[in-house]
Amino acid sequence: MKKTVKFMSIALLALSLASCGDDKKSDKDAEVELEMDHAMDEAMEMDEMDEMGEMNHATSEKAAEAMNEDTAALAFTDENAMAVWKAYNAVREALVATDAPKAKQEAAQLAMIFDEDNAKLKAMAEGIAKTEDVAAQREAFSKFSNAVEAYFKNTINAGTLYKQHCPMAFSGEGADWFSNESAIKNPYFGDKMLNCGSVTATITQ
Repeated sequence: MKKTVKFMSIALLALSLASCGDDKKSDKDAEVELEMDHAMDEAMEMDEMDEMGEMNHATSEKAAEAMNEDTAALAFTDENAMAVWKAYNAVREALVATDAPKAKQEAAQLAMIFDEDNAKLKAMAEGIAKTEDVAAQREAFSKFSNAVEAYFKNTINAGTLYKQHCPMAFSGEGADWFSNESAIKNPYFGDKMLNCGSVTATITQ
């Protein structure tokens, strides 16, 4: 549509210029023709830019849709369970960043959420929070991730959690963790081997 309007405008300009002149070609006529050629070239370039812009916009929309699908909003049966997930994820992200003080802080928050009905998980979260040695935090986080799987399965009611596994963690013993996206961000190696691992299971409702 844009292309048609532009070429119609150029055609009308050409007719107007022709009706204003005489039958003889002058230097002025040659200049007018050059201007028309230049205008047509510019119109074609603008059309190409518009088409490229539309393609880029469509690609961006598709990428955004894929991201939204991959990180679809999680929901849990109650506020406590949602708080557990958010705190767990904050610990995971701190370990991905190899930020031991942040991991300690977030793990302390995680431990405070649990009541006596989940005393084991509470004690394991406290185990992450009691040290700023990132290697010890990662080992404690691995044990907590194994223990919290049943809790997440019992409390999730919308969205997807991705269970992910790094086979090289802890001298080849391997370790698991949970994420709300399928992309791998390894909490056991951080930027040393950020993408080492794979999705091994999902918890979906």
